[in-house]
Amino acid sequence: MEDTAVDSIMIARAAWHNPSIFRDPEPVSVKEAVQTYMRYSIDYEAELHILKYTMAKFRGAFKENEPNFQICRYMEPRLIYEYFELGKYYEDVTSKRPKESSSLDEFHKNKRMKLDDHNYKLLKAEFSPSVMQSFRSKVAPRQILNQWLTVNGFDSPKYWTTEDNRIFTSYLQIDNDIYTTDGPFKNKRTAIQALAYAYCIHFHIELRHYKTGPKTKSGTLNKDG
Repeated sequence: MEDTAVDSIMIARAAWHNPSIFRDPEPVSVKEAVQTYMRYSIDYEAELHILKYTMAKFRGAFKENEPNFQICRYMEPRLIYEYFELGKYYEDVTSKRPKESSSLDEFHKNKRMKLDDHNYKLLKAEFSPSVMQSFRSKVAPRQILNQWLTVNGFDSPKYWTTEDNRIFTSYLQIDNDIYTTDGPFKNKRTAIQALAYAYCIHFHIELRHYKTGPKTKSGTLNKDG
């Protein structure tokens, strides 16, 4: 900027398809640009949604050879890296990292200790990809549960979340009972919605929206049972 005396610069949209367009003396191929980005993604453990979002920006450069661009539908980072011939690099880097299972084992051990110490009630539920996707809807489990509690005369629920090594756990207090559920969850919002979902499953609260308020499958359940 000192040499050109400009006040600011703007990167054109063409950089979305190949970020090396400003490279001196000349840009590299799209494939090489993608592989360079992929190596950084592997080194810094990029999240799947970030990886797929960035690849979508490269999408225009692949229209001729990849009309459907199936790579954006992959559900594992490993498959994306293998597609771009970086499967071995991914394996080499990840094999040198500490085993994630050990940190998860420690997480669950600490969680069991907290459950014993504080008499928390652990709620079990299956969190399939479709269930996790439903947490983003306008009428998510937390909203349904809060409405159900109001209809049935419970006090307002209290939620709080703790974080341990980027793993989130939520807790829910309803009257004098405190609940939690198994994870791990990677963000606060998902942890809270998962706990509300687990509560609804445990107490048979239908997870769909009623104009008159949510009900249980066996009829309306009031505070007194």
